[in-house]
Amino acid sequence: MFRDPRPLLARHGLTAKKAFSQNFLVSRHVVEAMASFAHGTILEVGPGAGTLTAALAERADQVIAIERDPAMVALLREEYDWDNVDIIEGDALCVDLPPFDACISSVPYAISSPLLFRLLPFPFEELVLLLQKEVCHKLLREGSPSRLSMMAYSYADTYPVRKVPPTAFYPPPAVDSMVVRLVPHRKVCVDTWYEKTVTALFTHKRKTVRNALIDGREMFNKEKDEIRAIADGAPYAQERITTLSVFQLREIADRLAEAWSEGG
Repeated sequence: MFRDPRPLLARHGLTAKKAFSQNFLVSRHVVEAMASFAHGTILEVGPGAGTLTAALAERADQVIAIERDPAMVALLREEYDWDNVDIIEGDALCVDLPPFDACISSVPYAISSPLLFRLLPFPFEELVLLLQKEVCHKLLREGSPSRLSMMAYSYADTYPVRKVPPTAFYPPPAVDSMVVRLVPHRKVCVDTWYEKTVTALFTHKRKTVRNALIDGREMFNKEKDEIRAIADGAPYAQERITTLSVFQLREIADRLAEAWSEGG
């Protein structure tokens, strides 16, 4: 059953807190669309007043809801009597995440990218996330490649589910949003060397591979003269970062790992 969060918030004397990046989902259609993917054990980040949580609890075996705001945790525990929902008070970027089949969440915008970087390495069946449109465009590989778009594509395929206007929230945010679905499809081996390489290169993504490696040397704890020779011999050394595929990024990472091994 859909529960509009606004009466609950008013009853508890609560309003949206910018510190927690709170915009409460008030659209029945968006809630139902997201909840339709629920199955097994669901991880929800930022349940807020429990509107999506309630819909997930009706369909999933178990819901694990992580909420950072103590006031919202108190509201959830007072207003709902779920037997298949575990509420964890804490920061989803810091707490230990239990195993889950899917993460279905209206993600607080302030943590969109760091949460994605945290979730992607987990074994999951799908992620169904409501995010600001700009982040969704990166996940859908629209526009200029970025660290997020390349890492997400390395792990999964992303599909659009539906657009979400500001009026679907209370209070309405200043940006449009989207629901996207990420399904595991690992294209390359993602290890520490790959992560370091992608980070170093896309921190300086307007440069060539050679120059980006030199300027991103702090990722490898090397001095400029130490990394210059390695960068000169790197695959695709004169290519622009934004032209690289994940397979080419993997080749560069392999060469860096080999060079470090040869150097002891």
